[in-house]
Amino acid sequence: MERSEASDEQLALQAGRGDPLAFRELVERHKSYIFTLLIQLIGHRETAEDLAQEVFLKLYRSLPQFRAEAKFTTWLYRIAANTAVDYKRANSRNPLLKLLRLGRDPTAMPTANPVDEDPERSAVAKEAQALMQRLVGGLPDKYKLILFLYHYRQLSVQEIAAIAGLPVKTVETRLYRGRALLRDRWKEANPHEFQAGFE
Repeated sequence: MERSEASDEQLALQAGRGDPLAFRELVERHKSYIFTLLIQLIGHRETAEDLAQEVFLKLYRSLPQFRAEAKFTTWLYRIAANTAVDYKRANSRNPLLKLLRLGRDPTAMPTANPVDEDPERSAVAKEAQALMQRLVGGLPDKYKLILFLYHYRQLSVQEIAAIAGLPVKTVETRLYRGRALLRDRWKEANPHEFQAGFE
């Protein structure tokens, strides 16, 4: 079986046995998403790049313990989420970090393609997408990760619970409260054109 046809779990097991090409394939498959996730959680491109390298270093070191008892992506996403949490905890009192977070990249989160080719409607849609990204980025961390994984990666509540290390009920509660908070902030930003995009 060619590596391009192998599952993530198969590649992870091979990489855990010392196959460098299998590890390289895993990195190629997942580096874009891991970077996107980190920039959404951290809010700064250069820091996200550094942390992405750290995530894959941690992955490399821990692959010998991987037994394919859970999905590889669940395992990898949890490493990434924990790396972001550890970074923010270590830098929570650093005022420079807070300033850097203000410079969020509006292209950080994957977005849908415009529904038509009308330039005016396309521009309005892009503005709305950028605003939604900023609003999600401004939510408390406990909501941000869950909303991102649920709405932009279409992961199930059970998968998110495994990644975040939380009970399913807690994830459901945070998803509900995070969406409610996001709707309120969206309404404040668009008082004349309120649309609950997370219904």
